[in-house]
Amino acid sequence: MAGKTEIFEIHLQREGRWQIDSSSHSQPEAEEIAKKVLNRDGVTGVKVIKETTRGGTSREQVVFEKDRAAGGSDKTFVGEVDEAPVCEDAEDLYGIGGRQVLNRLFRTYLDKNGVTASEVMHEFRELRRLIDADNLIMSGIGKVSTLQAKTNPDSGDAAARRNALFGFLDAVTERARDAAAKKLPTIRQEGFEAAIEKITATASDEDCAFLIRVAVARELVQQRSYFGKLTQAVDWATPCESDLGRTVADTFISDTLGNAETLQDLLGTQDSLGAALGALVDLAQGSFEAAAEGKQDDAPEAVAGRLTDLFAANALPDSQIVLADRVRRQIEGRATLSRAGGDDELEALKGLIDKLMPTDSLFGGSSMAEALTHRQSRIINRGGLNGLKEATNRLLPTLGDPVRKASYLISLSESSLAETIGDEIEMQLEGLFVRPESVKHIIRDDRPPNKKMQTVTAVFRKFQDSSIDAVLKNRIVKRLDELLARYITEDKILEKVDDPKRPLHVRAFMLLSMCSPDMLPEGQASKLAREIVVKHLRRKNFEDELVAQVPVAEKERVLRDFHVQLYRCGFMQ
Repeated sequence: MAGKTEIFEIHLQREGRWQIDSSSHSQPEAEEIAKKVLNRDGVTGVKVIKETTRGGTSREQVVFEKDRAAGGSDKTFVGEVDEAPVCEDAEDLYGIGGRQVLNRLFRTYLDKNGVTASEVMHEFRELRRLIDADNLIMSGIGKVSTLQAKTNPDSGDAAARRNALFGFLDAVTERARDAAAKKLPTIRQEGFEAAIEKITATASDEDCAFLIRVAVARELVQQRSYFGKLTQAVDWATPCESDLGRTVADTFISDTLGNAETLQDLLGTQDSLGAALGALVDLAQGSFEAAAEGKQDDAPEAVAGRLTDLFAANALPDSQIVLADRVRRQIEGRATLSRAGGDDELEALKGLIDKLMPTDSLFGGSSMAEALTHRQSRIINRGGLNGLKEATNRLLPTLGDPVRKASYLISLSESSLAETIGDEIEMQLEGLFVRPESVKHIIRDDRPPNKKMQTVTAVFRKFQDSSIDAVLKNRIVKRLDELLARYITEDKILEKVDDPKRPLHVRAFMLLSMCSPDMLPEGQASKLAREIVVKHLRRKNFEDELVAQVPVAEKERVLRDFHVQLYRCGFMQ
């Protein structure tokens, strides 16, 4: 890849001192050389160091190490998993939930061999290599079956889950073996979309998506650089018009984004963990500013720019899930968000929250709300149940706008924390949206009346669409409607809008805006506005009066727009 070079240096140890023996451009070749070097007289250890150079910077990483005395330290272990959705059949392993678990379990193995979970499941030779690698499969299935039995008792005990998972492995292996014997179009020769069209024309509906993924895996497995895989998959996805093609590209892109080095390359140098996580959120939401101008197509900045465009077009749902999960795990972790720590942690958290919730929706949903609460409890250095409750209370002022507060509390109520701090969440909801005596107690800034009503209505919609306890939900939405009706009445909002000093067409459109769904929810408040509109509509010769003060050339347009607004507000349905 232009602008980036990788050299694998083979180092040997003699009499406690390390020295460079040789180098290679291939990791598998370097490892084979290292193993042979270890057999030389006097050599007590070997290691392979990958040196990656881009521009004026370089990074070193030990990718293989073995010593003669200890019998080697190149053994690969399975990773830890804290959640694993229960798969109903082998097909679920190919989905985002199954792949996320596989990528976490076998992260060390995958990174070491330069392959992704999807490549392994679709390329029979790679699958056999994993199956034959030490005791990885056995250990991985053991961990997942134990976890699933513990967290999902209805799925059966550990033995039942282990048998099911081995059955899925057999099914995946058989399918990959059968696919290996098939002659499929080669993407490198045919082109991505042409290959998809050929496979689609000949494959059954059941096998079509799988065989397309096989064709992609055959191509990408030849590229052992994760960033190279990502660049290729992005190149395929960027001009692709096929929904199926983009879905398949997203599958492989999402797998490459599980590799930490690839994300580092995409984001470039960041000042702190908080800044890096903010950049990841920007990327996932399609707003990352990549300095791509003047860069070659395969430069990290250019790839990041094209990837950002794909996220902005909502073309990479699986990849967005992967990035959200990584951000969530880092927020829950113990590493500081800022370099300085201390008070800077609060500022870093606030900045990250602004990225996660730029308007009224929390990126990552309930799991992200839970992660933010854990992070806040760590910042205030209070653990346990009381620490989580205080953290919830401390986070709310940081959110500022009532809609953001509602989004956070709703998301938190849908998380696993609701089982332990559900009473605190309900108390906060009651205090913010039920006990206030007026709209002005919910919104304490000086935004204009129409913005106040829109904000409270947005809060109303958030609760209406939520899955919180039905009794609490009804209490909140009923109270919000009452407060809106009281606000309209006490502040004489409708009288000010329907001021006879204004031309009738101006008053009519303003009144209709009060009846729009985003201004007032259906209920007491909107009923007040709708009654005035109906009263005007029933006036004799209303339409003539409506355009009486409108220039002749504009009368027809004003009448047409008025009827469109009537329809949108439900008066003509």
